[in-house]
Amino acid sequence: MATIYERLGVQTFINARGTITTLGGSVMPADVVEAMAQASRHFVQLDELQKKADARICELTGAPGAFICSGAASGMLLSGAACLTGSDNDAIAALPETAGRPNQFVISLVDAHYYVHQGFAVSGGELVRIGSRESVTPKDYADAITQQTAAVVYFLGSQPDDELGEIVEIAHARNVPVIVDAAAQLPPRSNLTDLATKVGADLVVFSGGKGLFGPQASGLILGRADLIEAARLNSSPFSGIGRGMKVGKEEIAGLLRAVELFFEQDEDALIGEWARRCRLIGAVAEQIDGVEAVYHAPFSHRFPPASPLLDLTFSATAKQTAAAVRQQLQEGEPSILSSGGEESIRFGPQTLQDGEAEIIAQRLQAILS
Repeated sequence: MATIYERLGVQTFINARGTITTLGGSVMPADVVEAMAQASRHFVQLDELQKKADARICELTGAPGAFICSGAASGMLLSGAACLTGSDNDAIAALPETAGRPNQFVISLVDAHYYVHQGFAVSGGELVRIGSRESVTPKDYADAITQQTAAVVYFLGSQPDDELGEIVEIAHARNVPVIVDAAAQLPPRSNLTDLATKVGADLVVFSGGKGLFGPQASGLILGRADLIEAARLNSSPFSGIGRGMKVGKEEIAGLLRAVELFFEQDEDALIGEWARRCRLIGAVAEQIDGVEAVYHAPFSHRFPPASPLLDLTFSATAKQTAAAVRQQLQEGEPSILSSGGEESIRFGPQTLQDGEAEIIAQRLQAILS
């Protein structure tokens, strides 16, 4: 029987670029798919399912509160709404009007995803933008906080991990909560267990369809129990500003199972397998003039933090350009998507499935030979 993609004429491909939303996020393990299928076969009280699934995630992560949302972007908007309203039903119903309550969000310019900025504005916030596209300092945050500040926003990955604790201290000294965008910052597992507990961030938002390998239309907020409850009341199935960001019973079940598997897996072994894939692909360059394999170790870059990466660099003596090779990879069968420019091709192992690194190596060997 033809797959849905075959029936529609939609091309599938080997994804060596990463957990990118426009490429489908990630591929769910069979256990996650089965959990979603089981959930689809029955009626339940959605709020009861949500609360019990969230409680299970609190057990796993140690976070005081958890909320499964419909994606990281919706998680950021709901976090902003929570800081604007608390659990005040009248305030929730009034959004985006804030009736004189603190409504400013101190947010840096280092992250280029403007929809995150828009989410805070849509929920009723006024943005106080600080820093530049290149950097932002703790002093920038301290200088921007006023009595009208509802929360400050931190982009983990785009901003240094080691500065988050200082930002939390600065904000908490003024009784201001900290919202952390950590959408693509898994693994390491410690980000799920430490950011909302040891580091003390008030709300931390993760994508469900990236490093967790859960449903693409899911996300996770961890943090302070009172603010998590406020986010829940602002979301579906209630009549708050987040009603349109519905997360269904299938996504709740799938995301929960993905988090359970994330804690069950051997993280070191997983990262070791990613490194093996990079080495396997890079070995092709050993026999090709003008092409060199450059390995980037795990935790040596910010996106994704735990994954190693491989660059094949092409010198002037190479018989083909990197761009030409990358195009041949994409146009072949199966199609292989990678990143890079005129002088290099980058391969990310996180989204490769079993056996696909071998396919990439074989194709490169054929193209470069």
